[in-house]
Amino acid sequence: MESIRDIARSGKRRIHVGHSVSVDGRFDTLGSRLVDAPRDWFPRSIGVRIAGVPVRKRVVVEFGDAIKTSTWAVVRVNWKATFPQKLFPTMEGKVSLSPQGRNAAKLTVSGVYEPPLGRVGEDLNEAVMHPVAELTVKELAEAIAKRLSRSR
Repeated sequence: MESIRDIARSGKRRIHVGHSVSVDGRFDTLGSRLVDAPRDWFPRSIGVRIAGVPVRKRVVVEFGDAIKTSTWAVVRVNWKATFPQKLFPTMEGKVSLSPQGRNAAKLTVSGVYEPPLGRVGEDLNEAVMHPVAELTVKELAEAIAKRLSRSR
């Protein structure tokens, strides 16, 4: 995984996207689940709903460092489409969790991507790709929250 400094020095145009949701449950339990078993809560496919119809894409997921303290937990995660890879961006991000009262936590999925297809992709990003990326991260955050709270 590239460091933030390496990304900044590369001159690549990176686009940020993120979404937060509330998760029912005690932070200590949810945080342990988050860092100990990421393959249990990360879905095998990612997608959005268009006119109520789910449009999903299989992804390859790579998990990085996982850290938990008494006030937050975070797992670095990268994902990319399995096919056709050149048409979809690779997302480099993290899933984080922080206490939100006694029996709830705030889960945030955030990351950066570089629009694929060079200059054409950058032009398409504003109109098409970024709104889809935002919806995708929103649905991903909601799916992870359900999986974390369900495995109590």
